[in-house]
Amino acid sequence: MSDFEWYMPQDELSVHVGINHRISLIYKEKMVPSLIRLGKHHTRLFWKECGHWYIPRPGTKPRMGNIIWVPEKNCYCYKSRVLIPMRFNDTKIYGIIVE
Repeated sequence: MSDFEWYMPQDELSVHVGINHRISLIYKEKMVPSLIRLGKHHTRLFWKECGHWYIPRPGTKPRMGNIIWVPEKNCYCYKSRVLIPMRFNDTKIYGIIVE
């Protein structure tokens, strides 16, 4: 059985699916993801998928998506097996990185 292939252009169709695919690859290697970084363009697409047109104020509950505000960490975290902190508008990257 071959692994599901995911390509960069598909990230523009669904940032959530792109993130989930990268997270699954990390779990397959028996590691735990520690940070999700989104470039400026993918930040905008991500929040659009969540029902917002901009990064909401801290504590704002998104209308949809796998994200919650975690006051203890003072950031939005992606819900997976563990809560993964997210960094938005990362100027050092284009696209999606899960570390």
